[in-house]
Amino acid sequence: MLTVESAARITAIIVGIGILQGSLQLLFSLKEFGSSGLFDWNSRQILARSHGASRGWMVGHSGSVWLRIVVIARIVCSIALITPFQSNLLYASYATIILLSSLFLTYQIRYGKDGSNQISFIILAGLAFTFLLPTSSPFQAVGLYFIAAQALLAYFAAGISKVSNAQWRQGSAMQSILNTATYGHSTAAAVLRRRPWLGGFVGWSVIVVEIIFPLALVAPPGVLVALLFAGAMLHLGTAVLIGLDTFFWAFTATFPAIIFVHGVLLGR
Repeated sequence: MLTVESAARITAIIVGIGILQGSLQLLFSLKEFGSSGLFDWNSRQILARSHGASRGWMVGHSGSVWLRIVVIARIVCSIALITPFQSNLLYASYATIILLSSLFLTYQIRYGKDGSNQISFIILAGLAFTFLLPTSSPFQAVGLYFIAAQALLAYFAAGISKVSNAQWRQGSAMQSILNTATYGHSTAAAVLRRRPWLGGFVGWSVIVVEIIFPLALVAPPGVLVALLFAGAMLHLGTAVLIGLDTFFWAFTATFPAIIFVHGVLLGR
């Protein structure tokens, strides 16, 4: 069984790697937020108005400079979050700074957001809470309970959403996704086109894993390991085939919290 401290530290390392990767990718694309870029100030103002948001907090024509500062701060804090042998207060500070920077970037950049952003936000909030409380507090583990519960809910909701979709039930959803320009993979799409049964098998495998994933909390240890392995392979496949690599780090970062809660519930 993982302790609160060990589960929180492993979670911090995994989510820190994911944030570091995403921040480095964003850093190299910030030229598009300059005055001549695709997402300059005027474009972002229009997008903000379309979402009913106030423009008062939108960074101005020098926005790319401020965005760069925030992204560099995220990179520094994510590296620090990965680094071992520091005090819990420092880890809480890193998580909080990254959390606040995520709020800022979410407001400034209103495109390209997905479920990994939301789950990373949840993880950072849970970690900040866990690291801020003293080890003697009976409430220190609440942050880990929160992370585990949100992750299991996300898996279950995703499975229910897929099973209610005719394309997923018929087995054609994977081929449709892999045929798109944004998330496509021509080789994998061609394989599924030649073998329709494979698309159905993969689709239903994803649905089943996601729907039964909450059972991980009360399953025997062997079943827990199998479900976590299946979840990791699901996200690894998504990263390789569809390019959603941030999902792998965001969701696998919840696994230590799930293992911790599993141990508490089963008395280990």
